[in-house]
Amino acid sequence: MITVIADENISHLESYLNHHKVRLIKMAGRDITGEVLQQHRADALLIRSVTPINAQNLANISHLNLQFVGSATIGTDHVDGDFLQKFNISFANAAGCSKHSVAQYVITAILRTLPEARHTPIKLGIIGLGNIGSTLANYANKLGWQVLGYDPFLAPSAINNATFEQLLQSDVISIHTPLTHAGTHPTAKLISHEQLARIRPNALLINTARGEVIDQAALLAAINNKNLTAILDVFENEPHIDDELLKKVSLATPHIAGYTLEGKIRGTDMIYQAFCRHFELPIKQTLAPLLPPNPYFFDELLNKFNLEILKNFYDIEADFAKLQAINHHGVRGDDFDRLRKNYPLRREWIF
Repeated sequence: MITVIADENISHLESYLNHHKVRLIKMAGRDITGEVLQQHRADALLIRSVTPINAQNLANISHLNLQFVGSATIGTDHVDGDFLQKFNISFANAAGCSKHSVAQYVITAILRTLPEARHTPIKLGIIGLGNIGSTLANYANKLGWQVLGYDPFLAPSAINNATFEQLLQSDVISIHTPLTHAGTHPTAKLISHEQLARIRPNALLINTARGEVIDQAALLAAINNKNLTAILDVFENEPHIDDELLKKVSLATPHIAGYTLEGKIRGTDMIYQAFCRHFELPIKQTLAPLLPPNPYFFDELLNKFNLEILKNFYDIEADFAKLQAINHHGVRGDDFDRLRKNYPLRREWIF
């Protein structure tokens, strides 16, 4: 019997693990600690981005049974991979699981803010061209937009085609980097006063990556001083959100850009497969049977575009309204987490 501790918000996890001899213990992701793992003698841990995996949270790691950690997320900045490797603990994440979901969120945000962009090409700057950034570029190309991409870790290409300074002159800038604090190109506060000063007036800045990639104080100043429009799905002090910031942004959502039914189940599916490989179990559940028919086609959105049809595909303003409704001199962490936990998963468009 394999004992698994899991974040209670990992989608459809029982549909996968019920096929195996597994003791599954689910709890809030922020409550998962080394003490919990030791108490239950966990063999495997399945998490999301709210659970830090590092020497501080797992100080007792040498006393644990833990063999495998899986994160149902694209990002991995909450996991210290070197720390796990030191103790021979396998790690897997769900790279690319929600790339279409996040790209579609960004497209929705742009078209809701600039509906004329459906027929009038814009210049879209994409910072970071991994799974999500490169997928967003594909959508932008289909819309006839000019893509200026910047990723210092990739070779020049049709989309990795601009310097950082050139990209800052885009009509819209969308951030898709991991959060890093070291190395040749750290991304913590990558967008600060200096960079915001170079962005063209009346530009649109979208962040679905990590809140700390943007200096929040600098962003507030830029919104006030140069008519910068900001749309945020992530925040510097998440899960707490500053009251002034929420009042100044054009749209804001509670870190749900990747929250589609397809994206969430795909994340579960990917870490389930890695879990099975590690424990040498047969794969008995796949993604397709868990998905109901999907009526949303990107080509239909393009061909029949208007704001009402866009709202039917994804009502981003409704998500903003829910976040505003819990803003009482700032958003508290518990309220933020509750919104995410109870989020009604939208559908991913067929591209």
